[in-house]
Amino acid sequence: MDSSSHHGRRAVPLAALALALLVLPACAVPASSSPVAAPSAATDGHGIQAGAAAEVASPARALVIADDEGEVTLLDLESEERAVISPAASDVERIDADGRLVYVAHRDGERTSVDVVDTARWTVPHGDHTHSFLGEPHLVGTIDGAGEARVTAGAQRATVQFSGGEVVDLPHEDLADGLDGVPRVTIASAGPVVSFAAHLLVASSADTVEILDAEGAPVDGGTTPCTAASDADITRVGAVFTCAEGAVLFTREVGGAIATESLPLPAGAPAAVDLSGRADRPDLAGVAGEQGAWLLDVRARQWTLLSSDVPLLRAVAVGDDDSRTVVLDADGRVRVLAADGTVLARTEPLLAASVADPVLRDRVHLVVDAEHAYVSDPAAGAVHEIDHADGIVTRTFTDLDPRFLSQVG
Repeated sequence: MDSSSHHGRRAVPLAALALALLVLPACAVPASSSPVAAPSAATDGHGIQAGAAAEVASPARALVIADDEGEVTLLDLESEERAVISPAASDVERIDADGRLVYVAHRDGERTSVDVVDTARWTVPHGDHTHSFLGEPHLVGTIDGAGEARVTAGAQRATVQFSGGEVVDLPHEDLADGLDGVPRVTIASAGPVVSFAAHLLVASSADTVEILDAEGAPVDGGTTPCTAASDADITRVGAVFTCAEGAVLFTREVGGAIATESLPLPAGAPAAVDLSGRADRPDLAGVAGEQGAWLLDVRARQWTLLSSDVPLLRAVAVGDDDSRTVVLDADGRVRVLAADGTVLARTEPLLAASVADPVLRDRVHLVVDAEHAYVSDPAAGAVHEIDHADGIVTRTFTDLDPRFLSQVG
């Protein structure tokens, strides 16, 4: 039996706060999950800027939910409190997040401005463990550019690219200095651009991915075939570009050089347009046309087709020891698939109304963490939390207008 609870708490706006630097003791985790003020002004032992945040015992996870009016709400998954972190605006074109930062793109003709909001919730991998931080959300600054904005994120940094040609690299550790002096590079691209291992990986119009240095100059021998590159992800193994023929993997070698490997799909197999997975995990998944879903084990360089008797609309790799994948099917059910495609769990058709409407279907988002899947249900004005161990709906957050959905912490 599903144990669902419904929540409709009023959002409380937060004022923008200045970003300060505070040091945290290296590899020390407080017993409580409440933030504890750090003692002095510096960066911590992991090379990140702690800001007005403190280390906490476990990830301070929250959902980032943007509505049709452009208002962005942060929903704390422990307390269920809601707070507006970016006000409504009629010119909001899209909203992205990278696990910590939220990017709110405003479009006025050819001019675009991207507000960068720090949710002050993030987790940093550190060998065999992680460190999590919690502070007060605040506006970091705004990046101006021309044309459509696109954000590709991973490994504690993000790349903001404008269709007008400019690319901005945003390492998290540089946020304390604001955004006025962030480096900009003008390059021609026909798809994603990723900052990786002190280089830029650029999908070109020649159906290749090119390796450029940080200033935008080509690297000798740094061109790899990749037809119609449509997506890029940063995994624990390296950067992955999704191509019509499969994918291309970029890894960092000892000494800083970048190695390239093609990961082709079987001949004639339907390609995935995009791939999704949890941050700092080796697995990605994507919809395989009408056949089911692809699971890409990046570490093993292996594609697996997860066949489905019902067409799938979304697919996200959990990236756990069991190589599970969470998918949304065309009937509105969320399913959990084993590494061989076996259905381990499924919900009732929760999103039947949303997936039946072509407009609402495009607004359904699926995100996954270590324990739960979160799926937005625009027809119901809700977000469902699903335990992907058994498919049970554990909570439903209501009184929402979910246009975009992502998770931070």
